[in-house]
Amino acid sequence: MVSLKLQVLCVLMLNCFSEGVPYDRYQVLRVTSPRWASGRVQRLVAETAGAEVWRRSLEGAQEVWEVLVPPSGLSRFTSDLSHGRYSLSVKIEDVQKLLDEQESERAALRRHRASSAFSHSNYHDLEDIYGILDKLEIENPLVSTYVAGTTLEGRLIRVAQVSAGGDGTRQVVWIDCGIHAREWISPATCQWVLDQLTSGYNADPGITELLDAYDFHILPVVNPDGYAFSWDEDRLWRKNRHPYNETCVGVDLNRNFDSHFGGIGSSNIHCLPIYHGEMAFSEQETQAVRDSLTNLTGRLKAYFALHSFSQKWMFPYGYNFEKPENYDEQLRVASIGAEALFAVNGTEYSVGSQAITIYPNAGTAVDWVYDSLGVSYTYIIELPDKGDYGFLLPPSFIIPVGQETWAGIMAAIKSM
Repeated sequence: MVSLKLQVLCVLMLNCFSEGVPYDRYQVLRVTSPRWASGRVQRLVAETAGAEVWRRSLEGAQEVWEVLVPPSGLSRFTSDLSHGRYSLSVKIEDVQKLLDEQESERAALRRHRASSAFSHSNYHDLEDIYGILDKLEIENPLVSTYVAGTTLEGRLIRVAQVSAGGDGTRQVVWIDCGIHAREWISPATCQWVLDQLTSGYNADPGITELLDAYDFHILPVVNPDGYAFSWDEDRLWRKNRHPYNETCVGVDLNRNFDSHFGGIGSSNIHCLPIYHGEMAFSEQETQAVRDSLTNLTGRLKAYFALHSFSQKWMFPYGYNFEKPENYDEQLRVASIGAEALFAVNGTEYSVGSQAITIYPNAGTAVDWVYDSLGVSYTYIIELPDKGDYGFLLPPSFIIPVGQETWAGIMAAIKSM
């Protein structure tokens, strides 16, 4: 975790991150270092205005970082990390060039709204996603929607319930997506899951079996304000849009849950990407998730949160390195899910508790659901890739990621 002194330095140096900036000649670098030598990487990120860690992962005795680096910081990163104990490579040569290449597809999508309930050939903005929910609710008797809450900017936080009967007595599988705005593959995967559930009942025996046993509650975009901002202003925006002063906007919603709030892997510095908020559940988005899940107490069978990127299937704990009481059972189910996922396209996922598998962080949803609501199966799935595109995964990945992720989730649920 970056020291408070370095965080303050980061803020003084143009707040680390300024919204709406172009990303011309920004690069994404991959740095591999021994765990004991990772402090130098942390220091470089903290001292470089505009730099941000995209991914950090513990892999054996090594620590792997994907870091967004501005042009002004490239020479220092290269000189400081170009010796024996570090391995340095360029994953994205020019971030703005990649953004520009993808912009034409986004523009085409905005001109031609989806004419059917689902279209998985491209990403959808919030208006399209909510249009899909409206169409499903009208046309499919399995689907009803409800509003979990409203954002600071007045956008609805909508949940789709898929139920084949049971009058509200069946156990519930909850899946949420899009808590971090720039992780577009996450809402796209929630849409794929919703498509499979609504089209597969009485057509696919596996899906029919699931819907005869469980209700599904799917929240496709936890963070509507941030997601809309990532479409309209800054493709790489992460947090919500809660303003704190003239320069610092947003809370990392997955550090805002009441689970060792304010602990490791989060920050009290407003401008940082991992700012945890003023207090636990200070944000309207996390309140909406909390209240919706609390209303389902006694019925919740499993909780899944879909993120990107890293290709990891994880469970508690994130706030420390202790194993949850049912570690062996959570590991068994997660392993079954990862194996089923692998069988589709050969995509490999690491499996384990969050702090050990990726890095420790406090205030996360998955830990809160496990500890506070007593849900035995709580998972965070970090979708592809491993850094070739990072948060800018091309739309050609939507279908294969959807196929394999749904296969993994189905297998995991059936093994519970």
